[in-house]
Amino acid sequence: MDEQEFLSLITLLHAKIGDGHTMFLPSQATTDYNNSKGRFLPLSLSYIGGKLYILENCSPDSSIKKGEEIVSINGEGIDVVMSQLMARQIRDGYNQTYPVWILNHYFTAYYSFVYGQPLQFWLELRNNNGELHKKQIAALTKDSIRLFRQIRYPAIEDHGIALEKRDSTTSILTIKSFDPDLLRSLYKQDYKYVIDSAFAALKRNRTANLILDLRDNQGGDFEPGRYLLSYLLINPTRYLQFGKEARLIQPRINHFTGKLFVLINGGSFSNTAIVSACLEKDQRAVFVGEETGGNKYIISGDATEISLPQTQIRGFVSTTTFRIMPGAGNGHGVWPAFPAVPDITAVLMGRDVAKVRALKLISEH
Repeated sequence: MDEQEFLSLITLLHAKIGDGHTMFLPSQATTDYNNSKGRFLPLSLSYIGGKLYILENCSPDSSIKKGEEIVSINGEGIDVVMSQLMARQIRDGYNQTYPVWILNHYFTAYYSFVYGQPLQFWLELRNNNGELHKKQIAALTKDSIRLFRQIRYPAIEDHGIALEKRDSTTSILTIKSFDPDLLRSLYKQDYKYVIDSAFAALKRNRTANLILDLRDNQGGDFEPGRYLLSYLLINPTRYLQFGKEARLIQPRINHFTGKLFVLINGGSFSNTAIVSACLEKDQRAVFVGEETGGNKYIISGDATEISLPQTQIRGFVSTTTFRIMPGAGNGHGVWPAFPAVPDITAVLMGRDVAKVRALKLISEH
C-alpha cells in the first residue's frame, strides 16, 4: 500500500478507539505537498439531514449554485461516500455530531484521505427546483480555492470573544476558543482581560439573561475554562475529579447570577465539553442546540506524536485520562434540553435557529 491507501485503512481505528484526541494524519511531507500542490474538490459543503449541500462554489464554473444538493461524486452515491468518511472520523465514544462537524468544515481534505486526489470531479447535482443535472469540475490547489473564495465570498469581520447587547435584559457572549495563544495571535485579544470586561459590562447593565454561545469552540487550555466557570457557577463545583488539573471552582463575588442559556453543537469539543458538563452538573444552564462533540464523563489528552516507519503517517496518541464526572459514561456529550438543528433553508438564509430558540425561551419566561 502507498501512504494514502494505508491511511484510509488505519483511520478505521478512530471510531473503534473512540477518543477524539487520538488520531492518524498524513505524513508531514504529504501535508506540506497538499498545502502547496495538492488538488481538491473546490466546494464548501454541509451535510444536513442525510444530504450533502453546496454552501460555497470556489470553482471556475459559476453556474453551480449555493444550496444545490450533491447526489453523487465520481459515480458514487453520497450515502456511500458519507458512510466511508464517517467510519474514519475521530470522536469521543459513540458521538456522531463531532464527525459531522469535522466533515462540514474540512470535507475536501478528508475526502482526499480516503479517495485520493482525482484531477476531475464528476458531480450529479439536484438544483433548487429538484431537477438532476451533471457537472464536471477540475480539482484545484488550496491557493486557487482561496482566491475564488475571496472573490465570491467577502470575509465577514470575526471576533474570538464578543459580547452583544440584545436589549435591556439580554446579552449574548460568544467564545470561539479557550486557547489564549490563538485568541491573541488571530484576534488580538487577551482572554482574561476580555472576559473580565465582558462580565463587568453584564454587571453594569444589570443583565438578567445571558446567552453563552460555545458552538464551534473546540476547546483549548484548562485554565480559561475554569476562569469562565468562576464567573458563571452558583455553587462550588468540581472541575475534573482528580489529577493536577482538577480544581474546586469557587464562584467569584461578582459572578453572573441571572439566567444562563448555553448554545452547543458538535464543534463544542474538549475543554468546551468539560465547561458544559460543569454547568450541567451545577444545574446552572439551559442548553440549546446539538449534543456537544466532546464527552461529558471522560476526556483524554496530553497526546504523544509518533511517526509510522514505512509511510511516516503521523499518529497522535493520548497518554492521560481526565475524569470529568464520576460514574459510568454512556459514550456521549452534554445533550441539549432544547434541540435546535438547522435545515438547509435556515443555513442558506443565515437564520440562526439555536439563537432564535434561546431568545424565544427568554421571551416566554
